[in-house]
Amino acid sequence: MNAHVTAVAKRIKAINWAGSFDKTPSRVALLREYLRRASWWAEAVKSAEWPFFDIAAGLNPAVRADPTQVQAIEAHLSVKLQGLLVVRTCVRALHFAALLDAGAKLPRVPPSVEQPFEPLLMMFERGGGFRLGGSGLIEVDTAGVPKGTAQSHHTDKPVVTLEPAALDALDAGA
Repeated sequence: MNAHVTAVAKRIKAINWAGSFDKTPSRVALLREYLRRASWWAEAVKSAEWPFFDIAAGLNPAVRADPTQVQAIEAHLSVKLQGLLVVRTCVRALHFAALLDAGAKLPRVPPSVEQPFEPLLMMFERGGGFRLGGSGLIEVDTAGVPKGTAQSHHTDKPVVTLEPAALDALDAGA
């Protein structure tokens, strides 16, 4: 059964990668929330790579998404002209979903970070990808988010709620 992988792949294929500057505030907040979650997972898997790393490989490198599904997502994102970093994060989300499908034992992390890739997927769904600038900033539309370190993003408090209404309010300036 690969219900989680299939669901993530379906979401990725449905994304409008053209971009949407009217949702930049929520997209920045979602990226920051991903960084917060990634900091917990970096600690859990003892990853030296930061911030876009393969959580699933750190937990169980033998459990991977089906290569056919991975290749289909890579080909889809190539046609959509997405950069290597976006492609890698999407593939890594598939591999994490494969862990869930396999029922793999996951380390104890706070409940608010159990789904590390959800903020990134939502960020993509709200207006496309991102890129890592040469200055160390992660560029989302016209905004730059400091990459920082895992430790600098490590907090219990969520950056933003993932509720669409709250994200819409953030974009509206509320």
